[in-house]
Amino acid sequence: MASLAVVGVAAAGAGLWAAFRLATAVWNSSNGSVPRGPLLEGLVAAAACLGLLALLALAQWHARQLASRTLRATANELRRGAWESAVAGLRQPARAVPSAFGDLANQVEGVISESDRRWRARAELSSDWYWEMDARFKLSNLSADAPIVKPAGRALGDVLGRRCDELGFCDPPAIGWDAFHDVLERQESFRDLELAVRGLGGRPHGWIALSGRPRMHRDGTFAGYEGVARDVSAAKEAYRRLQASEQRYAVMAGLSADWYWSTDEHHRIPTPDAEMVRRFGQMAVRNAGKTRWEAFADALSPTQWAVHQEELRSLQPFRALEFAVQRDDGRTIWISLAGAPRFDERGQFIGYHGVGRDITLRKMHEQMLVQHNRELQSAVASRTRELELANRDLDAFARQLAHELRTPIGHVQGLAELLRQRLGARLQPEEAQMLTLQSNAAHDMLATLEALLELARSSTATIERQAIDLSALVHELIAALPLAVRQAPVQWEVQPEMHVYASAPQLRIVLQNLLSNAAKFTRDVSQPIVSVSGQHNADGQLLIRVADNGAGFEPSLAARLFQPFQRLHRDTEFHGTGIGLTIVQRIVQRHGGAITARGTPGVGAVFEFTLGQREAGESEPVQPTPRGEAPHPLPAVG
Repeated sequence: MASLAVVGVAAAGAGLWAAFRLATAVWNSSNGSVPRGPLLEGLVAAAACLGLLALLALAQWHARQLASRTLRATANELRRGAWESAVAGLRQPARAVPSAFGDLANQVEGVISESDRRWRARAELSSDWYWEMDARFKLSNLSADAPIVKPAGRALGDVLGRRCDELGFCDPPAIGWDAFHDVLERQESFRDLELAVRGLGGRPHGWIALSGRPRMHRDGTFAGYEGVARDVSAAKEAYRRLQASEQRYAVMAGLSADWYWSTDEHHRIPTPDAEMVRRFGQMAVRNAGKTRWEAFADALSPTQWAVHQEELRSLQPFRALEFAVQRDDGRTIWISLAGAPRFDERGQFIGYHGVGRDITLRKMHEQMLVQHNRELQSAVASRTRELELANRDLDAFARQLAHELRTPIGHVQGLAELLRQRLGARLQPEEAQMLTLQSNAAHDMLATLEALLELARSSTATIERQAIDLSALVHELIAALPLAVRQAPVQWEVQPEMHVYASAPQLRIVLQNLLSNAAKFTRDVSQPIVSVSGQHNADGQLLIRVADNGAGFEPSLAARLFQPFQRLHRDTEFHGTGIGLTIVQRIVQRHGGAITARGTPGVGAVFEFTLGQREAGESEPVQPTPRGEAPHPLPAVG
């Protein structure tokens, strides 16, 4: 550019000098003389000016040719997308290229680089990928990162040059390949054409959506198609799950006893859908536009409807609004409604919605249950009266029998003693022994009779629970035990501060039997020990334990202990009636408890029993023995 300016200035100077010298020659010639020097100088200057002008024109022609070539090269580079090379070509140093090309290069680079940056960002951040088809609808260009190529283990050569229907991994679209090719033949744009693809992005199966438009050559002829595609597998799977869920919901709604309901801001029932008509018939159609208390005025009392309306006015949720309605077919059904207020996006109240349930079957069951309970109560009351009469008759019979038997047995025992007194020394030893046997037999018969009466009373006596100081009761019973011949006195150990809630007379019988047995079966032990303690078991019930180190028994025979007249020891060893533990078991069971026994021959026996619970979930507390502290011992009883 600088050289062209110099040539232009030189040409201008030569032209001015030629004009000056020629003007001088013309002036001199007007005076009659023609000087050859100025004329020749003017002609030389004019020739120089013409030469410089020709050189300038040649330089201008060369600059235009170079600019034309540069622009064509730049256009070619831009046409094939290599805008960086195009800008570099504009910036190549050439003296004949105008400096404006540098400015143009800067402006092109700024515009195209910003556009390219945005395009690359969209391409990299978007899930879409680019594709092109030629005029024969074969794929001619494809993004390298397309999920149907490299991520699926395919090369571009496996895809390019083929139509979509020639790709073995693509299933036909919903409209079919022929309809799709008709769209392409008509050169129409299309959007979101979904294809099922095998091997998509490393997955066995997937879906893609194609969108495209026709592309034209410069001369307006059809060049093919271009467009974008995206992976829609996640959306299709979500839609499939939603569709399956809706199908399940439709099945459940059709088979379930529940249904969805809604009302407007004035609590009016909307126009029913098909499901509501199926459930309630034309009644649902007639009630459209009415409030619930208008449609079913007689279903509840005015007071109940007023309470419900107050709940709605205060926008409170409600539950278990139950009432009966009569269908058009005459069948009465019971429904239960639960609802909550609903609001729009601005927080404006727009009505109520909730769930309704057909509880007709439940109501029928409740009525049947009430009737059954009524009949059962009547039967139980009748049976109870019969049992009470039978128990009274049995008790009266037992008392009468005991009275009738006690008198002759007493007579037998008294006659034996009378004979012994009257005969005195005249009795032979064999006769005295026979009278002793008679007296003992009568005594044993009276004891057995009393035990049987006690057994009968244990099954019928009233259980009236009260708070009892168990430790004090044990002390009292120990002090009342009869003296007996034994090898050593008993060492009693009683846990202090034990309190229970039971029938005092019945508990006295239980403890009296267990304590007397413990004293009896330890009479041949050199150091007899009997302990009474209490604690709570795993069920939270009070467990009372009576343990001794006496004769014990075989563990396999423990179940026989509580059967009437079953004894595990010979009568010559330990005398008894065989009914005491049976009475104990019945009293414990009538308290709602249980009794168990463990024993080892020659080691001792342990009896544990519970007395049920004072109230549901609550048992009378027992103070446990502090850790490391034995139950308080009592003085030995001989």
